[in-house]
Amino acid sequence: MDLLQLKKATAKVQPNHSMLFYGPPKMGKTRLVGTAAKIKEISRIWWFDLENGIETLLNLGLTDEELAKIVVIKVSDTRDNPIAIETMLKALTSKNVIDICETHGKVDCAECKKSSSGFIKFRLGDCTHNELIVIDSGSQLGDSAMGAACLGKPNMFKPTFDEYGMVNKWLGDCCSVIQQCANTNFVVITHEIALEDDEGKDKIVPLMGSKQFSMKCAKFFGTVVYVHKKMNKHTAGSSSTYRSDLSTGSRINVALENTKDPTMYDLLVSGGVIRTSSTAEAAHVPQEPVVAEASKPAPSLAERLAATRAAKT
Repeated sequence: MDLLQLKKATAKVQPNHSMLFYGPPKMGKTRLVGTAAKIKEISRIWWFDLENGIETLLNLGLTDEELAKIVVIKVSDTRDNPIAIETMLKALTSKNVIDICETHGKVDCAECKKSSSGFIKFRLGDCTHNELIVIDSGSQLGDSAMGAACLGKPNMFKPTFDEYGMVNKWLGDCCSVIQQCANTNFVVITHEIALEDDEGKDKIVPLMGSKQFSMKCAKFFGTVVYVHKKMNKHTAGSSSTYRSDLSTGSRINVALENTKDPTMYDLLVSGGVIRTSSTAEAAHVPQEPVVAEASKPAPSLAERLAATRAAKT
């Protein structure tokens, strides 16, 4: 299939998209991603809350209808009980429906089954293009992977090459599914870390697991967004030329830095990922050709003088 055939095919079936939002703490990352609930065409958001950040969504000013779109899967992840990496691996790779307990966020939790607590059923294969899977956050997922790799070790244990290898493998398995985004759209929210690049310069990159994995994790995503504050206002940048010291870029050519108050509409709808009724009609309605008006020749000097004299009389 050549690129022209691919363009015609994607015009009929919209491809899914993967997005990574990162930046310092308390800079509006969760707030920005939460605006996806305001998009009418978004039917459901599966929000895997790994670090208790859901309070931001409750105070975002969403309507009851918009709040009902967000299914919160709260995962109680700690160093001694690192269940987030297990839950996410099963959620992203299982072909069957999995049961995630509402109390702990653990798959097939024996404790909750014994007490007849509530469970959330999830299957990636049942998700659709008009849905969104949010993982908040990637940095906590990395910490969980390291906790699982060091499970049973003393608190002062220093991870070795083997532990880092396991962490990179588990995170790579998760991100590979996100990269393909075969069933639905993905968003990962994470923090930042400053690392030295190949040229010996400090570069701010998304924090996810080890330094080695953090340097390359951006490659798994179609759009990488840096969220921060500028002039005491929330702002975001997503183009590859936004800042030389940041890891940003968008395969759908979205430049959030050009918007006054960035929202997910600017990325998902304006970027062509989610097609609204208005954008769908615009894509199929033939546009009238723009015909330039014939330009009139400029008046000569004699004509301008004559017009001046006539005006005085």
